[in-house]
Amino acid sequence: MHTLTPLVPWTVASPFRMQPGLSRLVPATHAAAPTAAPPPLFLRDDQAAAYAAHKQAVLHMHSKRALVGQSEPAVLQAIASAYAAQTGVALAPTAEALTLGLQEDLVVLHDEPDAMRTRWLSVCFPSNWSPAEKIGLDFSAIHAPVADNALLQAGGKGIVDMAFRQASMLRHVWLLTPSADLAQHPETRRTRWEDAVAQADATGQSLLEQVFFRVERQTTLPLPALQRGVFFIRVMVCPLRAALQVAPERATELHAALASMSDAVVAYRGMAGVRPRLLAELAALSGR
Repeated sequence: MHTLTPLVPWTVASPFRMQPGLSRLVPATHAAAPTAAPPPLFLRDDQAAAYAAHKQAVLHMHSKRALVGQSEPAVLQAIASAYAAQTGVALAPTAEALTLGLQEDLVVLHDEPDAMRTRWLSVCFPSNWSPAEKIGLDFSAIHAPVADNALLQAGGKGIVDMAFRQASMLRHVWLLTPSADLAQHPETRRTRWEDAVAQADATGQSLLEQVFFRVERQTTLPLPALQRGVFFIRVMVCPLRAALQVAPERATELHAALASMSDAVVAYRGMAGVRPRLLAELAALSGR
């Protein structure tokens, strides 16, 4: 399923760094008047029904992969209340209703004596990771496999305290992927990079035509009264060429970001074999 291209945030910047990149979801104020309204905690748009259908399909086939751990009525009620307050849409405070009603996936963390740990995950659209492998982990353990994670790990304690105990936060993570699927569980067969290369060669198209721009819009909801925090992940995917056509400078920006990625990050994202070709095609597209 493709998200409508104008809805997909373009947060590509160079040099590329694995870093927190957090911003607060609260209104900033000046001495006299408030600034523009802050970004919302949740995104609800005209694709809500399509997202629900895709989630329903995942749950029908792989519910144990998507729903992991034990949900709690008080936390579900807090999420439903926050959603209704922002969107005006009332969802029943149940695991099924929130899983299908929110376009976001969600992860609930418990504030325990040693750390905040994941205790319930409702994740239908993972980006090549398994929700079952994240249950019971803290921030450091979750991000241990990430390449070039020094900045993330160094700031881990402060990130958790700020985003899950103090204020709602926003972060974007972008990826290039050969698959348009919202659900990209590592155990599910989907289009691989080698498939995209073969398709490009067979059709005489550029590799860029086979690539999709994937963004995770990540937000947090602290629930300190419950000693809980919630992590929301809204996944959006559109054809890369469509995203590049929104603004003429995007091909240049993506070329610079991709070229600045370390070999470790490129390998972590599975792109070592295709980065040279992508860079060459982006350079030609941008007139470099």
